[in-house]
Amino acid sequence: MINQREQFCVRLKKARLESKLKQAQVARYLQLPVSAVSAFESGQRKVDAIELFMLSRLYQKPLEWFFEDGRPSSSLSAPPPVKTSSRYAQAPPVLNGGLNGSEDPLLEECIRLLQRAPNELRRSAVYGIIGFLTQQ
Repeated sequence: MINQREQFCVRLKKARLESKLKQAQVARYLQLPVSAVSAFESGQRKVDAIELFMLSRLYQKPLEWFFEDGRPSSSLSAPPPVKTSSRYAQAPPVLNGGLNGSEDPLLEECIRLLQRAPNELRRSAVYGIIGFLTQQ
């Protein structure tokens, strides 16, 4: 039986292939070495929250798509693709300020997605967000 981390890695690769992109193109978009993209897809390297957000946009898949386990998904649509020259230049507004969930629908969506994420991925995603915010 495939575990949740393996399923996540399979979905990363599937999303890339469905987008008809090569690992080199994804690496260039993320400003990472090709080996990092390969390591994401093989499970040898964890994907941080910002990288997953950017991949979601690049592949035009909602964040929850990467965590589905065969159950019907909710009605969240894929985020629009973003063209960026800097790895974190297009951070969503919630990451640039405004942390009141009742005022920011993007923050509320992130919290809902984190709550539904598999337990072993939840902590990594939160640490990625915290790490990003502390660098600001």
